[in-house]
Formats: sequence, structure tokens, C-alpha cells
Amino acid sequence: MENANPQPDAAQRLKVLLKAAGYRTTRMDAAKRAILFGGRTREWTVVAHTANGWLHLYAAVCALPAETGLRMRTLETAMSFNARMPLVKFVANGGLMLELDYRFEHLDATVLEHLIGLLVANAEECYPKIFRVVTGDDVLDALAPRALPSVAKGQS
Repeated sequence: MENANPQPDAAQRLKVLLKAAGYRTTRMDAAKRAILFGGRTREWTVVAHTANGWLHLYAAVCALPAETGLRMRTLETAMSFNARMPLVKFVANGGLMLELDYRFEHLDATVLEHLIGLLVANAEECYPKIFRVVTGDDVLDALAPRALPSVAKGQS
């Protein structure tokens, strides 16, 4: 049975694969590497590490609102995205996170590049909607007055 603690060779292999995939990384600890991305709406930090033969990638999306109604709408929105996204999933883990797990033994630099790209692309696609829910803007949109059909002068 494999140990939950990453093996030094797995952490080193991950570092080499990230470099071969063209990423500049920052060491977070012995097992974790951070990759920074500029996005359309914000910057993203993708964290990569290995454990028990798996590559684990994740990115923090936002803190969950304290208000129960907003919190539930945020989680419902995130879970609706989960149904449409392959591999990448939202989880509530101290905040709203996007995560992806992949068998480390099947990984090469090209696959790693595509997995990280998939995670960031999903984050970029989903974030504006999640942000609108967290800030309550979606409620304001629903309350906005709708345009009334115009009535031509002289007609009743």
C-alpha cells in the first residue's frame, strides 16, 4: 500500500513534467507547486501535487458567502456546472474550489499541459456566473423591471 505522503521522486518528476510542459512554477512545500495564470477576469493559481499515485490539481475560485441564501445559490450554481464539465469538478472545501485528479503513472508533459489548461479554461468560463451569484447581482437582475411592450399612439 502506498503512503499518503508524496515520495521525493514523485515530487521531482512532477517538477520536471511541469517544466517540460512549459510552466514556470513556484515551490509551495516539498510536494506542492503553484502555477500562476492571468485571466480575463482575475488571476488564477493552480496548485499541483501528487499523493497515492494521483496527480491532484486545484484552484481556489472564491470564498463561500456567509449568508445562507447566497451560499446555497452559489453551491447550486457550481453543482450545475459540474454536470457539464469533464474531469474538472467544483467542491466546497473551506471555499469553492475547482479540482481535477488524474493517475500520475499515465502523465506526461503534454497531458499535464492539457489538464492544467482544462482546469483554467473551466475556471475562466464559470467564474463570471459564480461571481454574480456570490455578489447577489443575479438577484438584482431578476428584480430589474422588464421592458413593457410598446403601444402605438391612437390604439387602445
